[in-house]
Amino acid sequence: MEIKDFLRSKVFKQIICTIGSLIVLLIVFRAGMFVGHRRASFSYGMGDNYYKVFDKNHREGFMGMMGEDFPNAHGTAGRIIKVELPILIIEDRDGTEKTVLIKENTSIKKDKDDLKSADLKADDFAVIIGSPNNKSQIEATLIRLLPPPPGDFPFPGPGKLPPPELLPMAPAIIK
Repeated sequence: MEIKDFLRSKVFKQIICTIGSLIVLLIVFRAGMFVGHRRASFSYGMGDNYYKVFDKNHREGFMGMMGEDFPNAHGTAGRIIKVELPILIIEDRDGTEKTVLIKENTSIKKDKDDLKSADLKADDFAVIIGSPNNKSQIEATLIRLLPPPPGDFPFPGPGKLPPPELLPMAPAIIK
């Protein structure tokens, strides 16, 4: 049997198909490892800083969260205390400072009007919706400016009474 005959044989074609299939499988496996590593890196970095930023009253360990509300990392509402574009620092209702990152695709609205990031200023009251990044910032998708809430801000925490002028709204404020 000559090399030309072997290269044209059915056995050679099966060997080449098998080797090609193995190479494709290895490439897919490697891509899965790459994606998994990126996701694990994000989770690790987020876990390192999450409670430092999003929950000032965090107690270490799982038992510290029993019976308490989980912190909301996908948004916040509060008073803007510092504007250094593209970063905003928001004081949440419990006094926690949250860092908000404004991106090019962030929609900023006040009533029906579209605003620019340059229109944001300290002491504005804002509601931010977004998603957390690995630097424990909220990447804003939507920023909506609202009139400030009546009474003192920040609102009192759970178990405390709101100011007297807010007592009719107390069930909505006290968890």
